[in-house]
Amino acid sequence: MQEKYMILDFGKVIAGPTTGDWDMTPKFLELIHVDKINQEKWKNAVKKIDSILSRNVVTTEEEEEMFFDYYCGILKECQYPYYDETIIRKIAHDRAFMDDKYHLYESIHEELEKLKEKYTMIMLTDNWPCVFDYLKRHELDKYFEKVYVSSIYGSIKKEGTFFDYPIQDYMIQKGEAIFVDDDEANLDVAVQKGFKVYCMDREKNVTKSKHTIIHDLQLKNFESNDF
Repeated sequence: MQEKYMILDFGKVIAGPTTGDWDMTPKFLELIHVDKINQEKWKNAVKKIDSILSRNVVTTEEEEEMFFDYYCGILKECQYPYYDETIIRKIAHDRAFMDDKYHLYESIHEELEKLKEKYTMIMLTDNWPCVFDYLKRHELDKYFEKVYVSSIYGSIKKEGTFFDYPIQDYMIQKGEAIFVDDDEANLDVAVQKGFKVYCMDREKNVTKSKHTIIHDLQLKNFESNDF
């Protein structure tokens, strides 16, 4: 069956974390003494506090508060010696509303332009409302027929039901959609939903995957695929 739809993740497909770490944003590194944080404690704290970012539904108004609670929880858990809620508020505001946390991948506009000529473009991202403004400010929204953001729907990709929204809205049949993500678990779910999948590896760090690995969104990656 001919593929009609191209469904893309956002993080590490369209844009990546500027610092290499989603949580340690440029503002975080500016205001927090990272050298005073035990890295093992940081990793454990992120795992423990991560549920704050998985609230069922998060509106634009709630997003900053969510990140405030998140960073408060992590830094308390790490026993950060210079804990200051005023500073944490600045970090939370920056993450919710500023663009410096992301960097766009080279030639992304050209890649999306070519894909749009062939496919109905859809974004499916585990993300928060701030991504809508980011897409608009960087003129990326024009490439997508629709953008599905997990916090709006109260569901994430690993749960499976998040995929059902575009499937139902566009009446997508098995073999009609291509899905690109950097997360192996998300790709596994997409296969169960009947999608042709590709593992995005922008940084060329993936040495092995059960799925086809690609390093960019050039049209040639998808032109000779068989379902």
